[in-house]
Amino acid sequence: MLTVRIDEQDPTLLSVTFPEDPIGNDLIRAVPGRRWSYSRRCWLVPNTREAVVQIGHLFGKAYCRFDEAVVRLYKPEATHADVERATSPAPVSSNQQPGRNAFRYAPPLTEFDRHPAVVALSESLRRQKYSFKTLKNYKQALIALIRYTDPKPLDSLTKPDYQKYLLFLVEKRKFSSATVNVHLNAWKYFSEKILLREKEFYKFDYPRQAEKLPTVYSVDEVKTLFKATTSLKYRTLFQVVYATGLRLDEVAHLRLTDVDRSRNLITVRGGKGKKDRQVMLSAKLLACLEGYIANYQPREYLFENPETQRKGTPEPIANRTIQLVYSEAVYNAGIQKRGGIHTLRHSFATHLLEAGTDIRYIQQLLGHSSILTTMRYTHVTADKISKIKSPLDNL
Repeated sequence: MLTVRIDEQDPTLLSVTFPEDPIGNDLIRAVPGRRWSYSRRCWLVPNTREAVVQIGHLFGKAYCRFDEAVVRLYKPEATHADVERATSPAPVSSNQQPGRNAFRYAPPLTEFDRHPAVVALSESLRRQKYSFKTLKNYKQALIALIRYTDPKPLDSLTKPDYQKYLLFLVEKRKFSSATVNVHLNAWKYFSEKILLREKEFYKFDYPRQAEKLPTVYSVDEVKTLFKATTSLKYRTLFQVVYATGLRLDEVAHLRLTDVDRSRNLITVRGGKGKKDRQVMLSAKLLACLEGYIANYQPREYLFENPETQRKGTPEPIANRTIQLVYSEAVYNAGIQKRGGIHTLRHSFATHLLEAGTDIRYIQQLLGHSSILTTMRYTHVTADKISKIKSPLDNL
């Protein structure tokens, strides 16, 4: 993917960056006035409409990411959807066949959707207002159980039978402890709420889980990530996550009314576990939000789907869209650490802890029910560890 933005040192030039590629180098040499900058480590071309159009023709628009300032300079009438397509083009797959969707878009197994047990489970979860994610996970777990026990009906399943099924999930399917726990909770809900059985305890020795530390960016890496994000909309969204520690779904569903400018607070409504909480709204973040709102003019949600916004029926931006743009921004920033947008939340907590913020305040800001969940960030505070004196220094 090729990135085009206005050069920071000379606004009469455009900086063009792309991964090391001899074909790309040959193509860009066709642009008049181009030159390689050893100090900036990028190609520089004249900041003209002709150069922008020629780059689009040479490399193909699907492979070009234009900074929002470039788009608005040469196409001032561009809609928000146009800007989003130019700043965050969809990833191009070389092996994708026309008219063929990926497996994740395959139609559901309709024969199981109509199964009485699945219908009863879905209706019960909806009545009790469980989240869509819980409904989806429990439904998939019950379908897997039906396929395993077929043709034996679920209401004839005994406790030893299910213990044997759990062993199958671990030994044959190689499921993790977390996934096995979802299957177990789905069955317990079905047996207790639908079959009206007594509560049962399932003794099961889970496989030992690896204790992995969360991935955390340095302050310089966070700055590089923001700089590599060419879209004002997504750069602002990433800044909100880093400034407040919000989860992906929480930032996607933020409403304009949740931003309290007078009290310098942002209210998170219906977070994980359907719990509301409040996080701080810094002066710097407020300035970023005001600049973004002035440009995009969202109606209801802070970050809206551009297609629904144009039709007058605003909906929150899709989580998957945020994830795809984030992955592209990390790649273009040259960050080697693995992790999704949740890494910004980890970085928020770790940087607060390194700055001396009380861990109980961090627990409240993150929305953790247990302080033990927040305490894992004490293991990744690099500045504390780096200041410990090694015994080698005493030799």
